[in-house]
Amino acid sequence: MCLNDRLTHHVSLWRQRSFCFHCGHVLAGYDLIPILATCLTLGRCRYCQYKFGWHYGCLELLGGLIGTWLFFEPRLWVTAMLLFFMAIEDWALQRIHANLLLPWLVYLSWVNWAQPQLLIAGILGLACLFLIYCRQAMGSGDLPVLLTLALVTSANTLPLMLLLSALLAYSYLRLKNAKSAPFVPFLLLGWLLSLGIEKAITVAL
Repeated sequence: MCLNDRLTHHVSLWRQRSFCFHCGHVLAGYDLIPILATCLTLGRCRYCQYKFGWHYGCLELLGGLIGTWLFFEPRLWVTAMLLFFMAIEDWALQRIHANLLLPWLVYLSWVNWAQPQLLIAGILGLACLFLIYCRQAMGSGDLPVLLTLALVTSANTLPLMLLLSALLAYSYLRLKNAKSAPFVPFLLLGWLLSLGIEKAITVAL
């Protein structure tokens, strides 16, 4: 969320300490404690009282709970953090910095070189290229996101993830009566739901 705020406001990612985007006051270390800082300040800046909302704390809590339960290997953790950032960015701006996924895609392709996921990702990539450039039904930024998900998701779970993501996006379009929607947030939700279903079935068995 911090990276997203900085990129949205064209602020350097490296040189400047965290600050309030409303009054510009540099935040102290205790202003940045996940979840706790939001509760103590009631979702407001301690210096200018500008209300930044509870969503920071809620998403931090949700991310911790979901991550602890679902992500049992480092590749899933890294993928989840990257996609969480992309989902927030896509929801806010209707565009993403998809190039940030390229090094991770290269690594995933290398570790999956002899695995079925690489072939599945290739087929899915061709389908996406058709939808992007021939049908203009998808944004080009969705391609690296889908390739990443194909390389970290089992062949059994991937169809369920795609189905859930499509249904969620379709439901949003119908409810909002909109012609387009940011797809990355729904891809992330569909992936999390499919992982949850897969883990629940595994535990039950």
